[in-house]
Amino acid sequence: MKGQHGEANVSFWDEKMRGRWNGLKIPSYIGPGPKLGKGKRKTCVWKPPKMGWFKLNFDGASRGNPGQTRIGCCLHNLDGTEVTQRAKPVGIGTNNRAEFMALVEGLEMCRALGVKLVVEGDSTIIINTMRKGSILNWRLDVFLNKALNLSKAFKKIIINHIFDKGNSEADELANMGADGIYVD
Repeated sequence: MKGQHGEANVSFWDEKMRGRWNGLKIPSYIGPGPKLGKGKRKTCVWKPPKMGWFKLNFDGASRGNPGQTRIGCCLHNLDGTEVTQRAKPVGIGTNNRAEFMALVEGLEMCRALGVKLVVEGDSTIIINTMRKGSILNWRLDVFLNKALNLSKAFKKIIINHIFDKGNSEADELANMGADGIYVD
């Protein structure tokens, strides 16, 4: 599919976000987003990545906003086998800060692999910010820059939104982090 600005491989999601967010630019190293339609939230399930790809799911949360924050991320190969996972508390902050920290932690965890990577998270704010490449909240700018720089380390990267029902393992890991449980 071509978007109204002439780019190839622009998804329904990208065009929908462009309509809502003036100036949205998708960095060339970030692939197309998911194709969404009505009823997708109810039927959302986690699926393993395609041949030659790995999938990183991330989640961050805050008990209180701001409050105690925690992160969780997990990496799977093409047959759905978990390669590695992380969970830990990360101090006091907002839910958006926690989501970004989970994304950065996950990308750092995968960086040495140098693979093609599908990244999924349930925060539309973080996914859209990665696609735009800028954020209005200067406090989060450092995390955005880290995530964008880490994204360049991969052969190919696709960053997708997934509804929380399909991101349940990363959510469970984030809750373990909230309880002070470290998984590495």
